[in-house]
Amino acid sequence: METLKKIEHLSSDTSGRLPEPPRAIPLALRPARFLFGTLGYIFPRPAARVAYRFFSTPRIRAKHKSSDELLESARVFEFLYGREMLKGYEWGSGEKVVLLVHGWESRGTALRAFVPPLLNKGFRVVAFDGPAHGNSDGRRTNLLHFGGAVRAVLNQAGGAYGIITHSFGGASTVFTLSQLDPSIRVEKLVLIGVPNSIDKVLNDAIETLNVPPPAARHFFRYIERKVQFPVEHANLSRANGLMQVRRSLIVHDKQDAVVPFAEGMATFEAWDNASMLASDGLGHYLLMKDPGVIQRVADFVGEE
Repeated sequence: METLKKIEHLSSDTSGRLPEPPRAIPLALRPARFLFGTLGYIFPRPAARVAYRFFSTPRIRAKHKSSDELLESARVFEFLYGREMLKGYEWGSGEKVVLLVHGWESRGTALRAFVPPLLNKGFRVVAFDGPAHGNSDGRRTNLLHFGGAVRAVLNQAGGAYGIITHSFGGASTVFTLSQLDPSIRVEKLVLIGVPNSIDKVLNDAIETLNVPPPAARHFFRYIERKVQFPVEHANLSRANGLMQVRRSLIVHDKQDAVVPFAEGMATFEAWDNASMLASDGLGHYLLMKDPGVIQRVADFVGEE
């Protein structure tokens, strides 16, 4: 592996932009929080199972308010994953494929801003709606399930030269490459706003749902039974040396209110073949739309 430990600081125009607000607790969750906070002490096991259902069920399915040229030009395809039919999107006809992997409660075409510069570099670009997301089948998903869908679309596309991921999609992709199928080789991997610690993701869910300690302990055990591996094995730091990835780029914003900047730094420090692109003021979601980030990522994927 090449050693490329360096941090590049992106200069973006964030003047007049309000800071990304902390994640607010949805109104729809308030009754559930009350029930977890009371009945979770009395019935910890059932509460843990219900909490898992909340945790693994996307609350919304992302939709586009209007169409655009990129959406209209995508070649839409479908592929079977288990018993679920997943929706895929494809642009270009290059020999080398770049796969786009979206985050939680998002969809594949949310990353379409990366398509034009990648097409200009001669790539074929593939995206997909993960299980229970976008126009794909399914009601619930988790790291193992979503990771399996990443492997399925890679098989459908005939492999990938590069993978660009956001948030939960990045964690699922790393799990696929390091645990689910370490035989997959990727030249370039990009993680945008991706959490390093799955423990932290689960603890954030426990806090959001107001799950008390007795039920929280069962919640962790229930998840480990569902995904069939210890939770700490999914932490990205552990993936160093287990993936066949030549070079990685960690992209994270210092003001990210959803996944703290320290999470991206932890992955960067743990991985031997990683470089880092740090922005300040774009938050968690604008990273996918900022022209500077998009061009820098496309250059990273395209450079020999």
